Amino acid sequence: GWYLQTEIMSRAGEDDIGVRNEAQQQAEELIKRILNSKPLADMAVNPLLLTMIATVHRRGNVLPGKRVELYKEICQVLLERRQRAKKLPEPLTATQKQAVLQEIALGLMVHKRRGFILADKVITFIGGKLTRVANKEITPEVFVQQIKDICGLLVERELGIYEFAHLSFQEYLAAVQIKEANQEQFLLDNIDNSWWHETIRLYAAQTNATNIIRKALEQATVESLALAYDCAEEGLSADAAVRNQLEAKLEADLESR
Repeated sequence: GWYLQTEIMSRAGEDDIGVRNEAQQQAEELIKRILNSKPLADMAVNPLLLTMIATVHRRGNVLPGKRVELYKEICQVLLERRQRAKKLPEPLTATQKQAVLQEIALGLMVHKRRGFILADKVITFIGGKLTRVANKEITPEVFVQQIKDICGLLVERELGIYEFAHLSFQEYLAAVQIKEANQEQFLLDNIDNSWWHETIRLYAAQTNATNIIRKALEQATVESLALAYDCAEEGLSADAAVRNQLEAKLEADLESR
């Protein structure tokens, strides 16, 4: 249904057998890709994320196999292509917009929050960042409004209360910010804090996960070992020694049960 409506809209309301066949083929291809990919299947359970996956698929027909790459692609589509498609003036590039959103995301993660108001310190402090990246005066209020109205990465949950469209975008953008700012130690210090676990996974997927896995092994709780396993599976890379250590620990735990 979504593909059919989107195809009709993209063809100025035209609806015929060819349009319906095209929509059917794309929908079947998307379903096949989702069923063949556990990360995609996990994300597709959420209606909003499924719509965003379908948007990426329709625009490029190539869906990354890794979650972190899909989040990257979704952010690019929402921050860049939607504005271009709507033929609106662009005071900030997609890269500049994401740089500011990364700081908002990390600020919210640090304060263990999802929602924010424009008067929050989490938001007011980005005024300087906006001036630096844009080289012109753009207020936090204008920025948040544009991201909400044009890109859809931020939503107004209640009157005057904003949040990321889905918590996973907050977690992903915070992970990107931590990687770019070389703040891995912050994640290591929060390895036993479940609030940070998804951000840690998404961080590990972008870099060498050796230190993350080693620290999780040191904690040796059920949650930290599960996190270590996920980071070994999703991580961009990890040293063989720490992988072997993880495998040995998991095998020992299984034998002791």
